Amino acid sequence: MPEFSTMLDLQAQMMLLLAIGVFLAKKKLITDQGRACLTDLLLFIILPANIIQSFLVEFSWDVLKSSASILVISLALQIGCVVLCALGYNWLPFAKRSVYQYGTVCSNGAFLGSALVDGIWGSSGLLLSSIYLIPQRVAMWSVGVSYFLQDEKPASKEEMRADRRAVLRKTFTHPCILAVVVGMVLMASQLPLPGFLGRTVKSLSNCNMGVSMILIGAIIGSSRMGKLWDKDCFLYCLIRLGLIPAAVLLGCRLCGAESLVTGVSVVLAAMPMGGVTAVLAEKYGGDSAFASKCVAVSTVLSLITTPLWCMVV
Repeated sequence: MPEFSTMLDLQAQMMLLLAIGVFLAKKKLITDQGRACLTDLLLFIILPANIIQSFLVEFSWDVLKSSASILVISLALQIGCVVLCALGYNWLPFAKRSVYQYGTVCSNGAFLGSALVDGIWGSSGLLLSSIYLIPQRVAMWSVGVSYFLQDEKPASKEEMRADRRAVLRKTFTHPCILAVVVGMVLMASQLPLPGFLGRTVKSLSNCNMGVSMILIGAIIGSSRMGKLWDKDCFLYCLIRLGLIPAAVLLGCRLCGAESLVTGVSVVLAAMPMGGVTAVLAEKYGGDSAFASKCVAVSTVLSLITTPLWCMVV
């Protein structure tokens, strides 16, 4: 089927870019200093441009009303993921727990998912996917970033309050969450960007996949990840690729959502870990090697699970 070949082609492209990053790291063409520079470039320039670009879609209040069901589904999913992150991962050490938490609220739906939805359902599905991804984008650059910024064990109540204020300040002044605000304003107002600015944003946005995947590959190439058969990694993959889309499918069936809304919601919920998880772990002191392993393994396993979910819906 064409949509499956499109999905496989995109995932193969990602794996090739990962391999290039590994090669460059092994050959010392990307050093520790180079990784730090690429990380800052991605987080502070390329990703904000990609976020703004994703909101530049045709929009009206009629579209919002017709898309209300998928917006509610996505909001419910993000709330459920935040609750799961708060209650379900306390047995993990902080460095891995932050990866689990961010990887739960942030999937690769914006890139792989949107492309696959476009291949299956066309422009009507792509518009729904843009609406669906709004709560995820807000969550990943607000509460999601806070998972990496919080201290594990503040020493006192005063330090805990100061820590929370610091987390909130860093979170809401992060370039990516500011980009979400700008993007939502542009989408709601339908104000066009000036030609040169719009082309610049689009050009930077197009760099996102290449730079992020090469950077993740470089992290993998410079890290001692150990064997890929890691029970924590595969438990995450079970949650991300199995339990989360199953919960979304069950919820859609119970509330009687229409077939298009159900299909788009389940496919986007079934996407693997977002590559930005490893980037943030590298930047903020999480377990970047474990995050890179989860990105690689969940992407490979999604070659099997995603077609199965597509057939289900």
